[in-house]
Amino acid sequence: MMEELSRMFLAFLSKNATVTVVILAVLLARLFLRKMPKKYSYFLWAIVGIRMLFDLPFASKFSIFNLFRGLSGRTSTAERVLSSGQDVTDTIGISGISNVKNAANTAVTAGNTFHSSAAASSAALIMSQRILGIAGLIWLIGIIVFLAYGIFSYVKCRILVRTAVLANDVSRNDRQPWPLKQHSRRALKLTVWECDRIPSPFVLGIIRPRIYIPFRMGEQEQAYILAHEACHIRRLDSLWKFVAFLLLAVYWCNPLAWVAFLCMVRDMEMSCDEAVIEQFGNEIKQGYSNSLLAFALERHPYSFAPVAFGEGDAGRRIKNVLNFKKPQTWVAIVVIVLLVIVGISCLTNRKDSNEPQNNTQQQNDSEITSTEVPTGTEADTEIENTTTETTEQSATSTNAEPDDPAFIFAKARLKKWAEAFCRRDVQTIASMTSDDAKADMKKEMILDDNSNFGWSSPWPQLSYQENKIPGWNIIDIDTRKNIASILYYAWTSDPHVTVWAETLEYTLKDDVFTITGEKLEQFDEIANAADFDKAYPKRTVSTPMDYRINGLGETLNDHAMSANGMSPDGQFDLTDPVQAATYLLNLSTDTNKAEVTTVPGTDSSFVTVNIHFTGENQDRSVVMRPYKTGGIWIVSDKVP
Repeated sequence: MMEELSRMFLAFLSKNATVTVVILAVLLARLFLRKMPKKYSYFLWAIVGIRMLFDLPFASKFSIFNLFRGLSGRTSTAERVLSSGQDVTDTIGISGISNVKNAANTAVTAGNTFHSSAAASSAALIMSQRILGIAGLIWLIGIIVFLAYGIFSYVKCRILVRTAVLANDVSRNDRQPWPLKQHSRRALKLTVWECDRIPSPFVLGIIRPRIYIPFRMGEQEQAYILAHEACHIRRLDSLWKFVAFLLLAVYWCNPLAWVAFLCMVRDMEMSCDEAVIEQFGNEIKQGYSNSLLAFALERHPYSFAPVAFGEGDAGRRIKNVLNFKKPQTWVAIVVIVLLVIVGISCLTNRKDSNEPQNNTQQQNDSEITSTEVPTGTEADTEIENTTTETTEQSATSTNAEPDDPAFIFAKARLKKWAEAFCRRDVQTIASMTSDDAKADMKKEMILDDNSNFGWSSPWPQLSYQENKIPGWNIIDIDTRKNIASILYYAWTSDPHVTVWAETLEYTLKDDVFTITGEKLEQFDEIANAADFDKAYPKRTVSTPMDYRINGLGETLNDHAMSANGMSPDGQFDLTDPVQAATYLLNLSTDTNKAEVTTVPGTDSSFVTVNIHFTGENQDRSVVMRPYKTGGIWIVSDKVP
């Protein structure tokens, strides 16, 4: 429960930061409109409501959020803390917040120090999760209190008017005052009720709102007030106020949400006052103001009710009525343009500038498909660039945000598991597994009755290219089903690399992470497209399957050249791109299952190889290029 609360509250904090910016923008725009009719200011609050309700997918260079770069995905302090932990776990597990890249380069060789540091930081993250959970619980209680107050106020108003009687003299269609019959585009079937227990008129209800007035109200005064209340009903203000109250219940801990609600209600009332003045003329200003003043002397028990409108805040309303002037047409047009600008800037998201990243990607792509084969220092530089990318890879989740505490914690534990698996660390493996998982591993013969784990060769290496490329990759974490997938890259001294896929089931209870089920697949003879995609989800880019960067290409090339281009097992000619692809990608040699052919190309420096899986009638393709001029062919693919 606390996990769900922390997740909900974290999402709320992110949304709340966005809403805060929008409210500030609307308040600023409202200052420029302070001398304009209040219907324009009232419209602005619809922008805030939309932002509170919806996560809008539109991005624009005109968005106000372009001024707040820090709001891109990390909009609250709590979220920044957790996301910092996430960034670190992308490379070494949870072991600190700062200096991520340096930590990534040293984590693999840290040994037991890594585990103690990860455990300490993991405990800190769990504590943060608990704090967020408690804050989320307080937030949820506040929402419940608000909703309870709304129900209470409605019931109180209903009790207050239970003795009301129908005012037949103004409820008949031929006696309805403006704008109940003359100025409405739709028929308003309204009734007016008189009650001796209310101090001033108000509207009560949402679906079928009623107008309640005190007994013995003057006829002229009655006409003004009924016109005002009818304006509320015609504009569905009862519905909008109810929605605004519900949103305030959700955002109750944001002081600006309170300011927004009170200002919206004030603009709502004043805009109705102005509508009455526009229709009856400026000559009624004095009489209308006197009516507001008379009602202001009474106490209004329903002024904050979410389903009622009372004649409150008379001081500001009287001043607004007396100062009201209908703007000229050109002024109204300017104001409408301003409203459109505010709407676009507040209802669109920040437009990310991806030009540097795109340039980097294009540069990397051009490196991969370059006609020049890197050698010496050039090759070392390319390896350094590619392996730097590799250390920054991160797992994905099918159902959770990257900042989800459950995702972060599970990922840190899974990394500990993957490292222990590569090291054949029996103690760590045993401490993290249930009896069922041990039974699964015994069936796979990677764990025996004497608690010996794994075998000599092939076996996943912890890292490649001097600790720059992890020998494992967490592919997916499903925090709802508690299932995760890890790829391992097992190698032999030939050298040759194959892919293993491990599916893990786990439990997370009372901050204890336990592997409850384990299944291992070894892809050493791939005969269908499903296995190919599972083994190579990103083809070979930035993985130990890329012999340019795994540190094995030079040795494999030397061995092959000394054996007339043949693979260590003597079955494949690695100077032929088709046979090299079959060997290096661990494809089935049965042509009835996997048929490998080359695609004619214009550039002799690389060749596209097509793999047709006969059983599924599906094709996959990879790019091959020489490791060195006249040497073996290796897979040098790009991310599809």
